[in-house]
Formats: sequence, C-alpha cells, structure tokens
Amino acid sequence: MSEQFDQLVAPATGAGVVALVFRAGPLYCALPLDEIVETMRPLRTRPLAGTPPYVRGLTIMRGAPAPVIDVARLLTGVEGEIARYVAVQAGPGLVACATGPVLGVQKIRVAPPEGPAALFTGVSKALIAAVGTVGTDPLLLLRSVGAVPDEVWEAAGEVAA
Repeated sequence: MSEQFDQLVAPATGAGVVALVFRAGPLYCALPLDEIVETMRPLRTRPLAGTPPYVRGLTIMRGAPAPVIDVARLLTGVEGEIARYVAVQAGPGLVACATGPVLGVQKIRVAPPEGPAALFTGVSKALIAAVGTVGTDPLLLLRSVGAVPDEVWEAAGEVAA
C-alpha cells in the first residue's frame, strides 16, 4: 500500500475495522478482512442472461462457477473499470466482486450505524454497514456483498450442470 494512501485513510481510534480498501468507480469502498477469501486479477467471465445489470456473469473460481458482481454498478448504476476480483464466501459458494484497484488492508474508523449509513434505504441499506473517510471522500464499509439473488445461483447451477 502506498504511503500516500496510508495518509489519506483516517487512522482508527478506539474501535476500528480491519478491511480491504478498494475503488469501485468513483467510490472508495472496503470489505471487512474476515469476509474475504482472496483477491486476484480478473478472470474470464461469461455473460449470464436473466440476471440483474450489476451481475457481469459467471467465472470459474477454484473449479466451481461463481457469479461476478460489478461493485461500482451495484452501488452507482454505472459500470466501473475492473482491475481486480475480490472473492467472498456467500451462500452456496464464492462470489467474485469486480472492483477497481485494491488499495490495501487498513484499520479504518467508521461512523456508528445510526450515523450517515442510516440515511441509506433499500438495497444500499443492506449493503452499506457504515461510512468512514479517505481524506475528504467518503469510504463505504460494505457487508453482504455476497447476497446474490436466488435466480443468479439457479442460473449458475444450470450452467454447471
């Protein structure tokens, strides 16, 4: 991780979360480190019809089909530049979170759940656990990125069969 990034992330005081910080389009995002299986360069991904727009398709990870979620598109509605896949365990298997550059592991300070994160509704509320900062930009601490709709798992199972 670069020294510049170390200086941008607000240092944790008291309670903090050790997280993998990455870009998702214009956003800084983080996933708690204990939810991450591994990171890798993007793998070959095949489109999958009948899935939400943020599902880029399927890839093969560790010998099994895994849905690929475009995190920028999920959060902003706009397709993001993909630099890395971050694998997380979800339900019946792994999910590849397609992200921009991974900036590193950092202990971050976040606002309590009743703070800025309480303003989110719907899907965003289910995904955003808390809000922190990177310099003067918000940092979204995500949770349950692995919450893939059942129809995606069903389509993945059909492809595997």
